[in-house]
Amino acid sequence: MPILVIFTAVIVSVLIWLLRAHYTVKQLKEIDQDTKGLQRKAKSAFENFVGTPLQRVNDVRLAAVILMIQIVRTGSPITASEKTRIFELMENPLEIQTISATFERAWRYTQERRPFSLVADPLLPLLREKLTGEERMQLVEMLTKVASAHSAPSELQREALARLKRRLIVGKPELATSRAGHFG
Repeated sequence: MPILVIFTAVIVSVLIWLLRAHYTVKQLKEIDQDTKGLQRKAKSAFENFVGTPLQRVNDVRLAAVILMIQIVRTGSPITASEKTRIFELMENPLEIQTISATFERAWRYTQERRPFSLVADPLLPLLREKLTGEERMQLVEMLTKVASAHSAPSELQREALARLKRRLIVGKPELATSRAGHFG
């Protein structure tokens, strides 16, 4: 009989502990949900002040290598032929002296299966500012060569390259009118 009482007491205490832990987790989730806006606002203010890591890139050649790596990491893991093509382009048109160190540094800015535009968009102001129209076209051609190194570029890669080309070549859209209402 005392064994049954002890066994029942242990089961009841485990149930009470589980219910209490569940209630605590539920309360924490509610608090987290209530402060989501504040968390986003704090992160946004910090990023506006300091900038994201990609916005702090100030070397055009590093930006080009980042984009070459990300265009192939968008759909699948990088293959040996794609990596070889990136190294060739780093050596010849980009004339990078420390190829492996620059590749490793650029690799840290990329993520597997991350949408290409999330990497390219923060780099667009740098590329527009530092590259001439001919160099912009050369960058798009290099990215196309890297995307087609292993096989034909996927639909996702083609769309990403078309979007980059459109945004890089055209630049920011300009308004046809001023705020004062003058057409021009």
